[in-house]
Amino acid sequence: MDAGLAGLLGGVIGAAVGALGATASAWITGRKAEQQAKIQSEAQLGQARLQIDAERTRALRESRKSAYLAFAESWHLVYGTLSEAGIKLGGIEASDPPEEREERRQAARHLWNEARALNRSLDRLQHVVYVEGPHRMGSAAQAATGALVPYFGAALDWLHSVDHGTETPQQRSDQGRAGSDAYGKLLEFLYASSDAVSPDISGITDP
Repeated sequence: MDAGLAGLLGGVIGAAVGALGATASAWITGRKAEQQAKIQSEAQLGQARLQIDAERTRALRESRKSAYLAFAESWHLVYGTLSEAGIKLGGIEASDPPEEREERRQAARHLWNEARALNRSLDRLQHVVYVEGPHRMGSAAQAATGALVPYFGAALDWLHSVDHGTETPQQRSDQGRAGSDAYGKLLEFLYASSDAVSPDISGITDP
């Protein structure tokens, strides 16, 4: 092989090796960039999922809070109306003029009927609490609603006695005890509500 041909061949080989090296280097660089992009993409996706979960938790908490407050406010309206009926009945004395006695009796009956009408709306709101969950809140709402039944009954018994002029101090005591028991169930519902809307995610999940 003469010197010219050897030089030419050496140049071609050198160029080929250089091109191969450049190609390998580019491939390695591209591979690293691809891996870095994948890692970054996965990190961004994970962050997005965390944000979605946080937003979902916040929305659930706010929805439940609204349902619990609506139920508690409606419950308290029923309770307050029955309490007013008791106040009217408690103001009736045997020595009252007939017209005053009748006025208070009619006012108490009107309030009792109003409370019964309001209680129908409370039933619907209790169903909303069941739907919103968690399960323990549905049970707490049911207990609070059920506790109003004896309160209704005590007021109605008292009212019937007044209708017939046979009321006794015991009926005032019975209504007061039933009212106290009922309010205790509302407090239990409110305490459970506070736990259920806690910022801690575990506080708003089902048991």
